[in-house]
Amino acid sequence: MLPPMSTTATDLSGNLPRLAGFNALQMTLFPVAIITLYQNRELGLDMSEILLLQGIFGLAMVLAEFPSGYIADRIGYRRTLMVAAGLGVSGWSAYLLASDFTGILVAELILGLAMALISGCDSALLYESLIAMRQESAFTKWMGRIRFAGQGAEGTAALAAGVLYTLSPTLPFLLQIPVWIAAFGVAFSLTEPARSAQPRAEHGERIRKITREALIENRGLRAIIFLIIVLGLCSFIPVWIIPLYAEAAGVPAAWIGVLWAVANYTVALTALTSTKADKFLGTQRLALVGVALAAVGYAGLSLVHAWWGFVFYFFLTAIRGLVAPALHHVEQRMIPSDDRAAFLSLRSLLFRLSFFVLGPLVGASIDRSGFHATLLGVGILLVLATSVAWLHARPYVNRITP
Repeated sequence: MLPPMSTTATDLSGNLPRLAGFNALQMTLFPVAIITLYQNRELGLDMSEILLLQGIFGLAMVLAEFPSGYIADRIGYRRTLMVAAGLGVSGWSAYLLASDFTGILVAELILGLAMALISGCDSALLYESLIAMRQESAFTKWMGRIRFAGQGAEGTAALAAGVLYTLSPTLPFLLQIPVWIAAFGVAFSLTEPARSAQPRAEHGERIRKITREALIENRGLRAIIFLIIVLGLCSFIPVWIIPLYAEAAGVPAAWIGVLWAVANYTVALTALTSTKADKFLGTQRLALVGVALAAVGYAGLSLVHAWWGFVFYFFLTAIRGLVAPALHHVEQRMIPSDDRAAFLSLRSLLFRLSFFVLGPLVGASIDRSGFHATLLGVGILLVLATSVAWLHARPYVNRITP
């Protein structure tokens, strides 16, 4: 058994920068900027196989997402993050040993489980810590700071990715192991906040109740979940496309890491402005800005055929930094404390399931019709979906926002 941790306000205040540090380590992903190039050049995978792998990674998260959140609410957020960090070490070790599609698949499944354990758990721990400290209103600010730390770390790792890749294609993967060992140490140092006693109920009954409340009974929560999912897809689908999109347009491979870094710095810097933008515009208008960013981003990526067309990707990454923290705050206020991670994991499950369906279809379309035609079709679909989601969520955002 792990030693019990005290829950004084001082202890809990330490969770805030430690969660930012944990997210920074989690997002220090040296391989991500070059992973599609590695899979394509070193292992000979085509675009359909690459996006299929990401779809399977998403499926692994789908299968583990909701159960992991439900378990985290019961065994504790700290313990859950420690297990996730251990799996991170194992997953990247498996990547080092992979030499074909099957080997990468095993690594992706392990990493998918690690990410599923983290998903919802870290933000639940942040929110519960702030509630215990009577600083709930600071959630958007700290969510922005945590996102700044994570995306800044990913951007910096991306700057190094190209150099590391040229030194040795496996070096970016090797460096992930000490990163996740450090993440384990940070998770161990966290303090578990005291929460209300878990209501006694049969697990199947409890899971059905959570699902009914999120997707059927609580219309406001359902609307916010839908909006977060479709805006998330707008920025997530191009992540796995943009390196090959830019290279096909004439951007040198050595600059892909810089492109990836700028994308992450865009998220980081806009995340720092999210709280001020939310106060100035209100969450409803800020969410509409997200719809507009999606429209501009996809229009540029699909219609501009010059080498610099990739700059429109930055409009999509800005959604994650500028808009997402405020929407996540609204979501947190709607979720009961005793099942917080489970509700957040259910939303992540739906997001991953959506990508699992769309990702391989987008990859197959790129192989058949090219980047621009595919991105035009995907953009039209997602902008329409985000518009509908915004209209549906608008009254609930106004009602819940102080």
